[in-house]
Amino acid sequence: MGETFRWFDEGACTRCGMCLESCAVLECGRAEAVREIGRLIEGRADGTRAFRRCTTCNACDFVCPEDAHPYELILESFDAWRRRHGLPYLARLVFPECPENMWSGLETLMASDERACIREWEERLDARTDEIVLTGFYTNLVPFLALSPLLDDLRGTIAGGVGLYGCGGDTHKLGMPELTSQVATLVHTTFQRMGLRRVWCFMQAESAMLSEILPRFYGQEVSAEVHPLDELLLQRLEGGQLRIERPLNLCVTVHDNCMSRYGGGRAQEVLRALVRHCGCEIHEMHHTRMQALCCGWAATIPTLHGRGADNPLATFMYLLESLYRRLQEAEDTGAAVLLADCPACYLFLALIAELTLSRVRVCHTLELLGSACGYESQRRIEARAWDLLAISANLLYRWVRFPSARERFHPRDIDTVCAASPAPARPSDRRRIRAIAGFLHSRAVQNRYSRALIAAVVKGAISLSRRVEGRRDRRLRGEPE
Repeated sequence: MGETFRWFDEGACTRCGMCLESCAVLECGRAEAVREIGRLIEGRADGTRAFRRCTTCNACDFVCPEDAHPYELILESFDAWRRRHGLPYLARLVFPECPENMWSGLETLMASDERACIREWEERLDARTDEIVLTGFYTNLVPFLALSPLLDDLRGTIAGGVGLYGCGGDTHKLGMPELTSQVATLVHTTFQRMGLRRVWCFMQAESAMLSEILPRFYGQEVSAEVHPLDELLLQRLEGGQLRIERPLNLCVTVHDNCMSRYGGGRAQEVLRALVRHCGCEIHEMHHTRMQALCCGWAATIPTLHGRGADNPLATFMYLLESLYRRLQEAEDTGAAVLLADCPACYLFLALIAELTLSRVRVCHTLELLGSACGYESQRRIEARAWDLLAISANLLYRWVRFPSARERFHPRDIDTVCAASPAPARPSDRRRIRAIAGFLHSRAVQNRYSRALIAAVVKGAISLSRRVEGRRDRRLRGEPE
C-alpha cells in the first residue's frame, strides 16, 4: 500500500491484542488476539480469522489504547489482496458503473413516484444552493422514505445521487484508498460548484465520512457544515415545529450502525432521544452503542477477499448468518420494533426478518417518528426486501450461466468532476428481475405455508453454516475438531 495511505501506526501498536479481543464478531481470547494482530502486521493476513471474518464495524479502533488504527490495518490487508487478485463478480453490486449494480436493478421494480424522486435528487446536484438534505448511497434503494410528510418542507432541498459513491463509505470499507480519495475530490468539487454552506445527511455514515474520515485519512476538508438529518429532526421536536400527536407506547430496540461511533457517538444518543420523544421504551441489545454489531450487510466484505472469494454461496451464507445474529439479539430484548436509522441496515435487516418470519418489526426513524406525529407512513420495506432477493437471484443466475461472470475485475477510476448516474441494467436482466420478483410476490410464495418453509430452510442453512464456520475456526486455532 502506498505511503500516502498508511493509516495503521505500527510504531504506536504494542501488539497487546486488546482490539481484537474485544471484537464481538471474532470473540477470541487475548493470546489468539495477539497472534492475529501479529500476523496482520507481518503481512500474513490470509491465515487470520480477522481477515476472513471482519465485518468492518470499526469498533476495534475505538478500543485501541494507543490510537494505532487496527481497523485500518485490516483494510490495508483487503487492499493488498485486491491489488493482486481483483474482486469477484458479486462485488459489482456496489459499483454504480457496473450494469449489475443494485440501484439500477431495484429501480426496475420501483413505483413511478420513487423513480421521479431519484431523478429530481440527481438534477439538484447541478443547481446552486446553500443548503441540502443529502440523500445517501443506500437511501436511493428505499427512496420512499423521503416521501415522509415529516420532510414536506424540505422536499425541494433533497439532493444526491449514487454517482457520489456514498461519499466514499463503501470504497473505504472495501480497503480502496485510491478510489476513496477520488470520491473525496468528487464530493469537494460538487459541493463547491453548488455553493453549499450546510449539508444535512440522510445517512449517519455519510455524515461521518464528510466530517471525520475524509479530512482525517484523506486530507479532504469539506467547506460546508455537515450534520446528520436526525439532529434537525430533534431540533424541530424540541423547538415545537414537530409535535407528537400520539405517543406510541412501544418497546423499541435500537440498532447502532457501524459509522455512528464517529463524532463521539453523538448520533447514537440523538437517535435514542428521538425514540423517547415518540413515547417508546428502549430495550438495549447485548451489543450496543460503541460495541454494537454490524447489521450484517458489511459481512460480505471479507468474503470478497482471500481463498474461496469466488464462491457466491459462501458470500450469501455469511451475509445471512451475520444478519440473523443481529436480528436474534433484537428478538432477545423482547422489543416489538427494531429501529434502524441507516437505510442499508434498514433494508437488509428487513430482508432477514422477512426470510425468518421474525416477530420483530424493522422500522426506520422517519417511520417511527412519523407515526408518533400522526402521519400514515408509506410502508414499502417488506416488498422492497423481496425485490432485493430478486436482484440477488438474478446475479446468481448470471454467475452460473455466463463464464464471464466468474472473472475477477478491478474497479475503474472515478470521475472526480461529474457525479454520473448508475449504469442501467441490461434489458435481459430487467426482464428477468421483473419475472423473479413477480414470482416472489405471488401467492405461491406469499402464503403462510411457503413462508414457514422458507423460514425453516433459511434458519437450517444458517445453523449449518455456523457449525461449518466453527469447525474452521477451531482448525485455525489448532484445537481438536
